[in-house]
Amino acid sequence: GSGTAALTVDGSGNLISQANATLTYKRPIVNVTGSTVSPTAAQSGSIFTLNLAGGITVTLPAAAAGLTYEFHVGTTFTGTFQIDAASSADTLQGLITMGPSLTGTATNAGATTMIAGPAAADHQYIASADTKGRMLGTRLKYTAITDAIWLVEGTAVTSGSCATPFS
Repeated sequence: GSGTAALTVDGSGNLISQANATLTYKRPIVNVTGSTVSPTAAQSGSIFTLNLAGGITVTLPAAAAGLTYEFHVGTTFTGTFQIDAASSADTLQGLITMGPSLTGTATNAGATTMIAGPAAADHQYIASADTKGRMLGTRLKYTAITDAIWLVEGTAVTSGSCATPFS
């Protein structure tokens, strides 16, 4: 009644648009230049751009349904790019597409492109070689679908033949 704009949040945390108000949202971008990063629950929804060629290890928080993080390789790694679940009890599911950048491949020819997925007990993504997706442009999204399972999806950019990065 006073003419002051209001923002309403329902009991589930959803924003409800009000008359004469426009809601906008930009996902936070976190630039990582250190060798380790441990995203917090408060950073769920963020995009982490990874920029340390020597290698970065990401340690996810314990899986809690609804948490989501996206990782973008902004600098090709010469060292290992690794994403670890908080413990081996948090396992991975899903599929990623892998292949070399800036090339067109009409057929797989055995190894130039690949669909990779983790085995039942896998809880790590370890790109320790160019064949495992540590190149500029790799994008991986992790979404906790239960309190023990991370769904992994995305595209891993490789060089040469492909090899699974999951362990």
